[in-house]
Amino acid sequence: MKTVLNKEKVMAFAKKAFTYAIIVGALVIGFFIGKRFPHTNPHVQDNPYSHAYDADEISIAVNESNELLMLDRKTGKYVIYSDKIGMTIFKMYTNRIYQNAVTNE
Repeated sequence: MKTVLNKEKVMAFAKKAFTYAIIVGALVIGFFIGKRFPHTNPHVQDNPYSHAYDADEISIAVNESNELLMLDRKTGKYVIYSDKIGMTIFKMYTNRIYQNAVTNE
């Protein structure tokens, strides 16, 4: 029995093969792009709240506008908080110092 290759069968096979080649190619290119640039996102910034600091890692100050300044001693970077946050944290901090002084008398 002899098989006849007609133009329609060849074109149908070529169309399917071309479609699968495009899909596989897109997947391979996407995989290599994902491997090459795993953590590159220019819109992501460091979150200043992502690390809990110890007292020996930071310095805390309140400026003349009652804004809280939190200075990282290692890097010299600082974060400025609004006056309401600054005064609230400063009052909590001074209250803790006062409580320690009262209990040690």
